[in-house]
Amino acid sequence: MAGYSDFSFTSLWARLGGAADKAVIATGNGPKGVVVGLSETEHTALMSGVTPLVGELEQCRVSTLETVDRRARLWVPLAGCATFLALLVSGQGLVAALVFGIVAAFAGWFVAMGNRSSVYQTEVKRRFASVISRHLAGFDHVVEPDTDLVRLHDWQLFPDLQSARTLDRMVGERGGFRVSLSEMSIAYAANRRNNKDHNLGDHTLTASVVEVASNSVGEGVMVLTPTDAPLRLLEAQEKAANLALMPTGDRDFDSAYHFRTSAPDGAGLLTAQLRAAILALEKVAPAGRPYLVFMPGSITVLFPTRLADLAFHVPPYWIPLDTGTLVAQFASDLALKNALLSAVVALSVVLRGS
Repeated sequence: MAGYSDFSFTSLWARLGGAADKAVIATGNGPKGVVVGLSETEHTALMSGVTPLVGELEQCRVSTLETVDRRARLWVPLAGCATFLALLVSGQGLVAALVFGIVAAFAGWFVAMGNRSSVYQTEVKRRFASVISRHLAGFDHVVEPDTDLVRLHDWQLFPDLQSARTLDRMVGERGGFRVSLSEMSIAYAANRRNNKDHNLGDHTLTASVVEVASNSVGEGVMVLTPTDAPLRLLEAQEKAANLALMPTGDRDFDSAYHFRTSAPDGAGLLTAQLRAAILALEKVAPAGRPYLVFMPGSITVLFPTRLADLAFHVPPYWIPLDTGTLVAQFASDLALKNALLSAVVALSVVLRGS
């Protein structure tokens, strides 16, 4: 019979996590799975590119599993029992001591795991994504690159910008334009704890951010914010934005977007053809109308995303790598992001021709 030295807290956590994953999927918020399939030829080519990586990554996974379990066998009972006994001795009662002991045991589990799971997942994503993005799109794929906050400030879209994190960035060329796509989480306002009506979730925007190099805007900045954007952002723009609000006179467009600009000829650049192209972006947007920033040298479009739109997700370290499934999933995710890139490149062509 296996002793405590062989007990795996990871296996116990995996069962709990599996139940949680099923609950999330039942709500419709789980990952979409493979939406765009690969041809057999492309799948074979990609498999040949990633197969040499699998042995090393499997060693990394097993090492992570063994390390976490070894630490958990110490930290979980230590944290749980110490808390239970301390509360029991202090006269808090059996039930309270038991409840807080269990909570402390969970805390011990997280101490044991630390960031080891995310480190493993990042390493898998870095290896697989670079091969797949280069093969299918000709793009360089960087996992968790530095985020240029100065650049985000220059957009003048988030007057209360707090911080931002970039999970993935792909850079390459498309249709003669230099383009990039970044998966980002942007915190644009601090929580206002004293405001009972404040929605604690509306201070962060998760988005697929597409930037296309363009010289169509000579000077100034044009910012388009959906009229149904979170109230906190709209309030911040109203109070702190340095850009003038400028209705276009197009009823359909003005009902969809707030247009702010410092460009001398902002209204002239926003032609009827360009307005129609901007409204058409909603057809490919995964979670509502996108945000747009036109400035000298670039066009930036931020497509809001949800948990179900999360791309390049790697299973946790307690699940063995299924190379074929992961390749198919990454390729499908890339195809969906490619639709966003193509739509913004088409918008750039319209702007250049207007």
